[in-house]
Amino acid sequence: MIKFFKNIRRRLLTENKFSKYLIYAIGEIMLVVIGILVALQINNWNEERKQRETQKSIINIIKEDLKNDITEINEFVINYEEVRKPNFEALLYGNPTKEEWRNNPQYVRVFAGYTDISINHRGFDLFKNQTYVPDNDKQNLSSEIIIFYNKHINEIEVAQQEMSLEFQDNSYHFKKFDWMTDYFLHNDMSGFIDYVTNDSDARNRMLSYWLFYRVYVEELKNFKKNAQGLIYKIDTELKDD
Repeated sequence: MIKFFKNIRRRLLTENKFSKYLIYAIGEIMLVVIGILVALQINNWNEERKQRETQKSIINIIKEDLKNDITEINEFVINYEEVRKPNFEALLYGNPTKEEWRNNPQYVRVFAGYTDISINHRGFDLFKNQTYVPDNDKQNLSSEIIIFYNKHINEIEVAQQEMSLEFQDNSYHFKKFDWMTDYFLHNDMSGFIDYVTNDSDARNRMLSYWLFYRVYVEELKNFKKNAQGLIYKIDTELKDD
């Protein structure tokens, strides 16, 4: 009987050691799991921080792109307001004589080509490839950037295309006239001046060209105005970071 109780006691002690070992093992496993989770969380924080810094750098590139675009547009608009627009108005509203055409060589350039403004979108291209999802405030800025570029790039490209087609149509039409050779090879503008002062088609073409030109200018002005607003929002968001 005594031996029986000793065996039971030995078994309980063994089972007690096993329970303690099991608890210890579970504790060790939990510590490892917690360590892994903490490491993953830290890695996620670091990755998010890197993505946030990358996006911040890209937004700064967008800001510089916009500033460069505004500078280029300012130069274009100044040229339009000071040179192109007065010439168009003088020709269409003033109906100058042949003598006035000869005394104002800038009139002859009314059908000349236009400056093709190329909107910078290197920053926007980088921005579109980002997978980082910012918080709500930054999401609003991200949405505004996407909407801004999608809207204005398309509108300016369409206006440029219309201007290009109008210019090409005029160029093809002028090739039919003998004065083209005299004008370009001998700098003799008499035939061209006869055409623009006597042919109603010339006046219609000037008017049509100016209308397309004005649309193009207005699209660039709209881009500039909204770009200035976007730069302000970018500065506000970056300052709050």
